[in-house]
Amino acid sequence: MTAHIAAHGRLVADIQTKTTSGGSSMALGRMAVALPCRDAEDGQLTFWLAVTAFGKQADFLAKHSKGDLISVSGSMNISQWTGSDGQLNTGYQVLADSVISARTVRSGVKRP
Repeated sequence: MTAHIAAHGRLVADIQTKTTSGGSSMALGRMAVALPCRDAEDGQLTFWLAVTAFGKQADFLAKHSKGDLISVSGSMNISQWTGSDGQLNTGYQVLADSVISARTVRSGVKRP
């Protein structure tokens, strides 16, 4: 079984780009997604999500930068590892089938 996710949030770092050994474009990013949470002081919590895209989706994602709003959908992966402090950590990643820009216009800032 595969979990599919659709998420809308803000990029928290600039996109990293790479080229695979097969010559395809690859883009890596991280985004913050606000989720409702009754127990949180302000009624929401932040869900941190890594984003990986290939090919045309990677090329499109690479045009974005820290602070941009995006929507992504794709297969969800969860990984767990033990940190140097001995704590079990969990990370969430979406392998993006779709990347949609939700940029807002900022005065004085020109975008390509």
